[in-house]
Amino acid sequence: MAEAKPTDVVVPTSADGIRDLLTRAANGDASTAPAVRKLMERPGTIELIGGNLAWQVQSSFVNAIAGKDVAVREAIHAKLANLRKELLGNNPTPVEVLLVERVAACWLQVQDAELRSAQAKDLSIRQADYHQRRMDATNRRYLAAVKALALVRKLALPAVQINVAKKQVNVAGR
Repeated sequence: MAEAKPTDVVVPTSADGIRDLLTRAANGDASTAPAVRKLMERPGTIELIGGNLAWQVQSSFVNAIAGKDVAVREAIHAKLANLRKELLGNNPTPVEVLLVERVAACWLQVQDAELRSAQAKDLSIRQADYHQRRMDATNRRYLAAVKALALVRKLALPAVQINVAKKQVNVAGR
C-alpha cells in the first residue's frame, strides 16, 4: 500500500476529530502518522501533543510532589514559569532556552530530594545516607546546569576594546 503524500493527507479540524485522531495514534494506529505529522505543522501543536519532553519531566516531578493537591501543583507550575521567565530574559538564544529548561528541571529535582529527605521519618543510617547522596547528586547537576547557562551567556558577550591615552582596556559585557 502506498503511503499518502503530505499534500493528500486530510487533518481533522473539529475538536472531536482531532481527539479521535490522537486517540487512535496513542493506541498505536500507524496509519495516523501522516495526519499527525501534518497536524504538528500548526503552531503550538507539538507541545500540546506532548513533544516537549522537558515539560513532561517537570510535570511528572510536580505531580509527584503535589499529589492530589491542585493548589500546590499550580503554585509549583507558576514558580517554574517565573523561574523560566527570569532566567530567559529578553531575546534568548535556542541554546539558552534549552539550558534554562535544564536549570528549571534540576531546580525541581533538588527541591524534591530535599523535601523527601525532610519528610522522611525514622530513617536507618542506610536510608539517611541514600537521601543525602540523592540531595548531593541533584545539587551537583543543578549547579552544573547553572554554570553551563552562565558560560553560554559569557561566551555570547561581545568583547569591547577601548584605547584611552595609549592604555588598552578590555571590557566584556552586554
